[in-house]
Amino acid sequence: MDNKSDPMTLSDFDALLDRYGAHSSDWPTDVRAAAQALLAQSADAGAALREAEDLERLLALVPAHAPSAALEARIAALTDEKSVHWIWMVAARPVWRPALLAAAMLGGVYLGAGALPTSVAFGDGGFDLTGVAGGGETLGIVESWEE
Repeated sequence: MDNKSDPMTLSDFDALLDRYGAHSSDWPTDVRAAAQALLAQSADAGAALREAEDLERLLALVPAHAPSAALEARIAALTDEKSVHWIWMVAARPVWRPALLAAAMLGGVYLGAGALPTSVAFGDGGFDLTGVAGGGETLGIVESWEE
């Protein structure tokens, strides 16, 4: 549902149930009225709501177990202060992404210019094909094909 004034479709309603559950008080306020309007006119939406309510009742019957001490220790070990800071500084900050792209571009230009013959790289206007073609032997073969 793109616009708040658009009527809700059944697939939008299913996505709403999947994301927020069957209780309308948990739904976002900007789509609650559209969802209620769909429920009032669609038997399929009502069936989907009843199915979501049944699922929530079943899930409420499953006992929640406390995590083991070993699991808590493993999770605590994951939050090492230094590694979290490093990941945040390099990967999560979008400021670094353009800098890495610029470094890659400059490296490509440097490597590309280094592969050019000396006469082209320094811009004196001359272009020596023998240096690019692998020497006089290769150029002789190319010239014999042209004849």
